Formats: sequence, structure tokens, C-alpha cells
Amino acid sequence: MPILEVDHLSKKFKGNNFYSLKDVNFTVNKGDIVGLVGKNGAGKSTLLKSIAKSYIPTSGTIKYKGTDIRSKDNMLDDFGILIYTVFYPQLSVVDNLKLYLQVHHKEQYLKNIPEILKLVDLYDAKDRKPDGFSFGMKQRVGVAIALIAEPSFLLLDEPFVGLDQVGVNRLINILQTWAKNREISMLVSSHQLANLEAVCNRYLFIDSGQLVNYSNTSERGDIIVFLQKDVQLPADLLEVKINDKPLITQIDDRINISKNTSAQLLNELMKFLSARDAIKSISTEQNSLKSYFNKKG
Repeated sequence: MPILEVDHLSKKFKGNNFYSLKDVNFTVNKGDIVGLVGKNGAGKSTLLKSIAKSYIPTSGTIKYKGTDIRSKDNMLDDFGILIYTVFYPQLSVVDNLKLYLQVHHKEQYLKNIPEILKLVDLYDAKDRKPDGFSFGMKQRVGVAIALIAEPSFLLLDEPFVGLDQVGVNRLINILQTWAKNREISMLVSSHQLANLEAVCNRYLFIDSGQLVNYSNTSERGDIIVFLQKDVQLPADLLEVKINDKPLITQIDDRINISKNTSAQLLNELMKFLSARDAIKSISTEQNSLKSYFNKKG
């Protein structure tokens, strides 16, 4: 059973003639690390804040472990949330973490403070007050608060901001480890697409408030053959289609071969090209997150 279910979720703010979220549906299973991708204004923050109960949906429901999150109090008690960087600026970093745990009656996690502060590279600044911190350091305080109590579900908005590459690698490693060993689920929004690709096993693409696609990081793209001489493929290779889309296309010295092409057709193509010594190089076009995002832009 999914741990999080978003069902026909819509949000229209008062005074607007458009929906910031419109009929959004998806589920998150235990151990999923789901990347939330979209341009500025696409609806990512509205979705995260709706799940965090900061916004009341216009319609639709959000269920956590099968129960509507708005049906009773403390439904998000085992969530770790980084949407706003919320802390007390007059308290030191370590005192902010202690206060968070005390307020939520989770003192058993006080032992995690040194490890988490080292993870986000704030251990040496643990006794400083965050009021004078840079934006990146304040963001790291927020990451530490989100992780400190070993939550079952993480909502993270731009968690990599302010971390150097060592810190990014540490955070990616701990998120992957927690997802695998503790089956912690996560919904992570970031513009740092390479970091999302390193950590996520699924993506949600959102555009103008609507969910437009699911994606799996392991999906392979088309095969591309580059020709070293002028060779025109015969019609019988170019006319094979699935759902009215050709499996093999040629534009000048480039041949695109769909991942759905059968082994038999692929062998026929390679035999034709090899007999004419026409192959210059072969590569695979990965369906990377960056290439998909650029196409949407």
C-alpha cells in the first residue's frame, strides 16, 4: 500500500482566475525518493505546502498511511520538512536542534545532533547564532532540523542549496542509505538536476499546476548511429512503425533507432550498414532529467 496518496488535488488561491494546482494525482511508496521537477511558478512549492498542511486544498485529498492528513491532528508527526528555513535566530544552532526535539517530545534523538551537524557542515558553527548566517548556511540549519528526528517521510525543498560538493555527496549518501535501510520515503524538489538524478528513483514533472509525466531514472533512450558516408536507408527499414511512429528515422548522417525496435529489425539495419562500411559511431541517448527538462522549457 502506498505511504502517501495524492488524489485529484487542486488549489486555487482567492483572487486568481487560474489553478495553482489542478487535478494532481500520484502515490509514493515506502523507500521511494521522488524528485519534483518544474520551472519557477509551476506549482512545486504549492504542492509541497499542501502536503505539509500549510495550504488547504480547494479540492482533493492527501492521505498518509491511508488516512486523510486533515482528518486529525499530528498526522505529520513523523515527517521531516524543509520548505521554509524555520529557526530561532537568537539561539545557537545546537540549541535550535535541542529545542525542536524538546517541543516535539523527541529527546531520544538528541544523540543525533553531532552526526547531523557534521553532515551539513555546521559542526564548527554549532555554538553560533544563525541570525548572521548566509542564506546557504541558514538552509543547512533547515536541513539539519528536517533530518534530526529520523523521520519516516521527508519533504525537502532545495536541500542542496548552500552545500559544497562534499556536503552534497554526504547528503545524497545518507538519503540513499535511509531510503534503502529504513525505507524512509522522500519528495525532493530541486533545480540542481544532477543532484536529483544522483538520488531519485522516480520523478514527478509539474507544469502550470498539472502533473505531466512520470519518469524512471533507469529508462534507456534511443540508439543513435552516425554515418561516415552518404548512405540512404531502404524504405523497408524506414516504414516499420508502432502506433504510427517509425522505429527508425534518418536525417542526413544520423540514424535514430527507437528503444522499441525488435532485435530482428536491428540486425537487418546493422547488416545493411556494415556491408557498406557506413558506420562512424554509435551512442545511446539517455533520457536524462536535464534533457527532459530542457525540452519542457
